[in-house]
Amino acid sequence: MIALAAIHSDPAFTPLALLYLRAQLSERGGVPAGDVDITEFTLDTPPADIARRILRSNPRVAGLSCYVWNVTTFMEVAKLLKKARPDLVIVLGGPEVGPMAASIVDAYPDVDIVVKSEGEAPFSEIVERARDGRTLHDVKGIAFRDARGVAVDNEDAPLLKDVNDLPSPHLGGFDDIDYGGRVICLETQRGCVFKCNFCFYNKDSSVRNRRFELDRVKRELLHWLGRDVQQIYLMDPVFNLYGDRAKDILRFIAANNARRVPFHTEVWAEFIDDEMARLMRDANVTFVEVGLQTTDTTALMTVERRLKVEQFVHGVECLKKHGVDFELQLIYGLPGETRASFMKSLAFAESLEPPQLAVFPLMVLPGTELWRKAEAIGLEYEPTPPYYVRSHPTMTREDIAFGWELVERNGRPEGLPYSWESGRLTAS
Repeated sequence: MIALAAIHSDPAFTPLALLYLRAQLSERGGVPAGDVDITEFTLDTPPADIARRILRSNPRVAGLSCYVWNVTTFMEVAKLLKKARPDLVIVLGGPEVGPMAASIVDAYPDVDIVVKSEGEAPFSEIVERARDGRTLHDVKGIAFRDARGVAVDNEDAPLLKDVNDLPSPHLGGFDDIDYGGRVICLETQRGCVFKCNFCFYNKDSSVRNRRFELDRVKRELLHWLGRDVQQIYLMDPVFNLYGDRAKDILRFIAANNARRVPFHTEVWAEFIDDEMARLMRDANVTFVEVGLQTTDTTALMTVERRLKVEQFVHGVECLKKHGVDFELQLIYGLPGETRASFMKSLAFAESLEPPQLAVFPLMVLPGTELWRKAEAIGLEYEPTPPYYVRSHPTMTREDIAFGWELVERNGRPEGLPYSWESGRLTAS
């Protein structure tokens, strides 16, 4: 038995990463689907309860899907699992641990293996080796603890160039999870061509964007459009990166969405034209995330993010014209930005009169280019999750505190992001 576990920041979302792992194990790894136990937990679930539930299936291997919001809890879970079952192979994966794989294996004796990047192929090979009792020394894309207790950092795994080689997590006939009323996470592509230094998506890969075949995407969409789901989240970094392709998908959804299932996605505003916004409306795209982040030229150059203001404004106006609800997003604390320049960015965002406006405090996430060059540019941040910015040469700690106070003074809900209705956020 193989146990796969996720701790959700929002339990409505389906565990797509784990579903990919199960599909790979079932269709390529010779593991019956019924021998893969997927367990899901909320943020308030005690580590002891998580460990007990994972152990209930008596697994040989336990895979824990780590993100910034759950990695601390999963480290506690790993300790409890290893204490109860010393022979259990504990594998961590996900963006929170992959970039620091060898150091995590070295620092945490209860963790046996960390997968560095995309996990489908390496995890399937780990399971096969555990079943056969073979060594892990030639498994690419992992760090592990050898028989002497020494952390071994294996060669990186080559990037899977054709993502269509991955079995679909949606079309394999897996019906053991109750999807009723949940948000279905679905990819039409992987990776991002842009180089924004605060973002994790495949920045150091030779191929930074790979697309699933349209026929496969449409079959996956049809599978869910006929079911009782709360929403479908097209979780591409930039759904409309390729305009004609995005429009094709939107037309397909509009033609087949008789139940008017709501859709949610993230877009690049500069790539939105009137036709695309209209197609979003027709497809029942009810929520769109639009990243502005900053208008400060120095900050944009420092984090290698592009912004074409006229095209951005045009895209936002197209969304407003066709009544597509969207959230305009800013990041507070980017290196190169000052307190004054952030207020200018905020004023610009407010001038666009977005339906929703959100500010995220900068997180210096492991594996990002900003994380790699933090010391060189004098960027200080919290050493533990969620790695919030502390200061940098153009923002003191007092400036960073001002950003938090600004948000709290205007009334934020619990949790992230810090959002409010347009027009409420002021500097007074």
